Parts: sequence; structure tokens; C-alpha cells
Amino acid sequence: MAGSKRIVLAAGLVGLVIGMTGCGLVKDDNVHNVQTMSEADVTRRVEQYAEQVAALVGGELVNPAVNSAPCEGRAGEMDEQIRYVQGTYQIPLAAEKHIETLARLREEWRAKGWTITEDRTFPSGTEGALAATTKEDGYSISLTSTTPPNAVALLIHSTCYRSAD
Repeated sequence: MAGSKRIVLAAGLVGLVIGMTGCGLVKDDNVHNVQTMSEADVTRRVEQYAEQVAALVGGELVNPAVNSAPCEGRAGEMDEQIRYVQGTYQIPLAAEKHIETLARLREEWRAKGWTITEDRTFPSGTEGALAATTKEDGYSISLTSTTPPNAVALLIHSTCYRSAD
């Protein structure tokens, strides 16, 4: 009985922390500290990261989709001028190469000083996920084995920026 109360309490605390911290800008954040850039410049940077990752994986980018959207503050507020760019891609990769490729990228990213935010092998032992935050500009980059494992999905998410457009 005491164990189940702890689980409920822990779940409630996690929900409270998530609700308080959220993502994006907080209403009281100084939005003047957000870098002003054109969407084209941010998109170009996302695409450069995608090309770099594809080269390290040893494959071609397929099914590209790059879009921008407003950043959402912790209280749900949005400003159309404060935006982010997200790029999604797939890189074909043989199933037996997923784990060794993710390990190679992990070492490369660590050598660049990036912060590894996810590094796991799925229960199959042949698939996994790797994510990092870049040191230079705080972009989030993640790779995840697809189902079936014939590719890795690549997701690149810029930081928030003030649109110069």
C-alpha cells in the first residue's frame, strides 16, 4: 500500500514539474535575448547539420521535411515572431549497422563537445536512439532506428529565434 502511494505521489510531482517547467520561453523571459535571424538562415543551419549527420552515417537524406513554427511559452503563450525550425529526414541504413553507427556518432558528437541527451539500445539489441544538443548553438539532433530497421530517422530542432522576416 505504501509503495503505491509513493508511485502516485511521484507521478504527481513529475506532472507538477513538467507543468511548471514546460518548454520554450517563459512569459517573464527577456525575449530581447533571443537571437534575430531569418528563417532562411535557420533553415540553412538545420540542413547543414542534416548533411553532416548523413555524411557520418554514410547515407543519403530521404523524405526531407523542414518547417518553422512559433515557440510556445511555458504558460502556452505564443508570439509569431519567436519561432523555431524543425527538420525531419530518414537515412537508409542496414539493420545490422544501426548500433555501430550510433556508437560512432556518439563518439564524434562527444569529441565536438555536444551534450548527449539520449543514448539507448532498444530491447532487440540491434536498434537504438541517440540525441544530443550542439555546443555551438543549442540545436537538438536525434537519430532513432525506424520500424522496420531499414533506416534511421533524423530530427533536428533549432533553438527559438526572433524572425527577421
